[in-house]
Amino acid sequence: MDMLITENNTEILKSNTTAIILTYNEEKHIERCILSINQYVKKIIIIDSYSKDETVKIAKKYNAEVLQNHFINQSKQLNWGLNNIKITTNWILRIDADEFFTRELGKQVVKNLKIYNQDISGISVNRKFIFLKKDINFGGTFPHKTLRIWRTGKGKCQDVWMDEQIIVDGKVVHIDENLIDHNLNKLSWWIKKHKTYSIRESINYLLKKNDSQLNIESSVDNTKLKKGKKMKIYYKFPIFIRPIFLFLYSYIIKFGFLNGWQGFVLCTLQVLWFRFLVDISILQIERIIKKQKLSLQEAVKLKYGYEKI
Repeated sequence: MDMLITENNTEILKSNTTAIILTYNEEKHIERCILSINQYVKKIIIIDSYSKDETVKIAKKYNAEVLQNHFINQSKQLNWGLNNIKITTNWILRIDADEFFTRELGKQVVKNLKIYNQDISGISVNRKFIFLKKDINFGGTFPHKTLRIWRTGKGKCQDVWMDEQIIVDGKVVHIDENLIDHNLNKLSWWIKKHKTYSIRESINYLLKKNDSQLNIESSVDNTKLKKGKKMKIYYKFPIFIRPIFLFLYSYIIKFGFLNGWQGFVLCTLQVLWFRFLVDISILQIERIIKKQKLSLQEAVKLKYGYEKI
């Protein structure tokens, strides 16, 4: 039986949805995330990577089910959950701990999931980004459409190391409301995180270098398909030159400068600096492979300690 909630004295049916949240040391965010969705979904499952802070305690406070699993990357962690959790709801929602639903999005999810036909397997929403307390609306990256809700048994996560997307068997429709990405950690934390991301991106590129799957599969929304094509073009430019081209494209051609000083910082770090780090990592791994005559997996294990890629 569907559950009822009350909002401004109006009864609203919860959607028949299980929300999955991946966490590691997310005590700053997890309460905000859960509170933004718990009135719109039937169940919340936390897949935690053995957090050392109060993440698990806070999640259990709101009756979320908590499972723990060793983390390799987001894709493998989410697919582990999909393969090992018995989900009984009709729909699944994937949301990051530092993201949250707007009230308008929650209402539209509840309303629309009740009326969609069986041929509809995925739902995309708008993802808006807040950086240094500034809404990022230009630069070619945000806001964008992201597939976050799918019919149980009809979707899985791409097996990639970065920018993982949900692949669904069936039609995808869009709800034109916002999911907000607003991380509350300091900029130093963000920089440290992107150093790790640069390694994952280099591994992802090398794995797909000679693979036609470098493009995003067609069952992902069109925004991601276009991004996949752009990145394939991007990697055809000379190493260490392409980050400069991408910065100029994002900051000038895609009007990143209209995001103010925060946009300049974001574009400098997320495009120019980050992409330089990716190229450095690619070059280092390829040199190890050539010099020591190792496979890609052996080189990555030697350089970064990853057992499996």
